[in-house]
Amino acid sequence: MKLRLLVAVGAVAGFLFLSPRASAELITLQLDHTVSSTVSVNLGGTPISNVAPGPYSWSDKNDPPNSNFSSPIATFCIELTGTIVVGGTYVFGVYAPEDAPTIGSADKANAIRALYGNFYNSAWTDPSFKGDNESKAFQLALWELVHETDATKTVSSGNFQTASTAATRANEMLNGLAGGLDKYNNSDYELVALIAPAPGAKDQTPGQDQLAVRPKSVPAPPAALLAGIGGMVFMGRSRLKLRRTTNTV
Repeated sequence: MKLRLLVAVGAVAGFLFLSPRASAELITLQLDHTVSSTVSVNLGGTPISNVAPGPYSWSDKNDPPNSNFSSPIATFCIELTGTIVVGGTYVFGVYAPEDAPTIGSADKANAIRALYGNFYNSAWTDPSFKGDNESKAFQLALWELVHETDATKTVSSGNFQTASTAATRANEMLNGLAGGLDKYNNSDYELVALIAPAPGAKDQTPGQDQLAVRPKSVPAPPAALLAGIGGMVFMGRSRLKLRRTTNTV
């Protein structure tokens, strides 16, 4: 019996030792194109002109490709500073939205998830998509959720604002977040932040932080495996006690 327990515990230890350690996930992307239109916004009193709204279309340049993402890859920008150029290649760190410095809080991240749950359109991942009023409004609403410091969320005033023709639709989206988080949680995709330069990466080329969607990841098995082994150990001890009791009668 002791030998069986030692073998079981040894198997678990070996599995945990050989299983991948938690580390920052990286992905190398090339910017293929942005949409044809631009917008002008104001952030903290500073005008920013001719900003390209999302979606941005990217190619996976990892070797081999990052299997956690499905091609084609489309993103929406969350950072209004920094520069990226079509044809440029950037190494991004992959993080939960609340862990992105540009976002920085669970409440803000959940509001963004609600926006995606109610208004994100998977057709925007098509590389041939050239942008429309809906995608532009979505980008403006996203920037509002990321950068606004006022409690009231509107792109018409506050720390982030714009006079874009898509502003009315953006405000409708901001007023229509209810129920979006539940829709997001029940979807088959997850939202991740792409941060460049990626902490710890050899390539520290400055980029611009993005949000992307990808298929939901499968939970890692070690916790379930440990629970199963714990049950084996408990059953083994119970059998051992029963055997000893039987032998002493």
